[in-house]
Amino acid sequence: MANNYYDANGVLVLDQVTPVITALFGRLKLNASYPGDGQAYISLIYDESCPSWDTICEDLATLAMSLGLSMPDEQTPSLDQVLEVLSQHFGADQDEELENLIEHHPFEDAISLDALFLIATRFNDGHSLKEIRMEGCWHSSKPRLFEFGGDGYFLSRECEVYRTSGQSLRLGNDLRKALLVNDLDGAADVLVRETQCLLAGVNDGAQRAQLKQRLSDLLR
Repeated sequence: MANNYYDANGVLVLDQVTPVITALFGRLKLNASYPGDGQAYISLIYDESCPSWDTICEDLATLAMSLGLSMPDEQTPSLDQVLEVLSQHFGADQDEELENLIEHHPFEDAISLDALFLIATRFNDGHSLKEIRMEGCWHSSKPRLFEFGGDGYFLSRECEVYRTSGQSLRLGNDLRKALLVNDLDGAADVLVRETQCLLAGVNDGAQRAQLKQRLSDLLR
């Protein structure tokens, strides 16, 4: 039987590492001094730095208590309860995206960087987190075909880009199939789908619409 793993590392781009950043990312082997110049190291390493939402809840509850905030009477408050307390403290209790996350996220599966990023940007205690940049890889204890791959993830308030090595293989295959039979319409459709995926990562709707027009003008 083969064992499969996923490991990743990257950086937080921010002004400084603060208690909020430590509570949210501290268990991802956070290193405030490396690589430096406004970047702090984080990693997701199998069996080493894979925190759960329960541990994130514990760290945020500890942060709330260190700030002198009143916690719910329950001995172990849930993450949504802790987030509600902190959102009031940081003046983010009317933020629609944060409220939607608190209300609808199950906080049961593996942690997600986009959720941590959203929470961090709403609880800004001087860190001014701007970006998360991550690269990861899948690997197996046996050299089985296509059990190895990689991905890259860029996350900011302005845009989000995520691609895997498998997506590159599928893109190349689809494009080649169309070109082999001189199906230029099909090849164009492949490129349009790829471009639409990139455009979907632009968060501002007005900017996204303007970019579509700019691209159309440039490709004429």
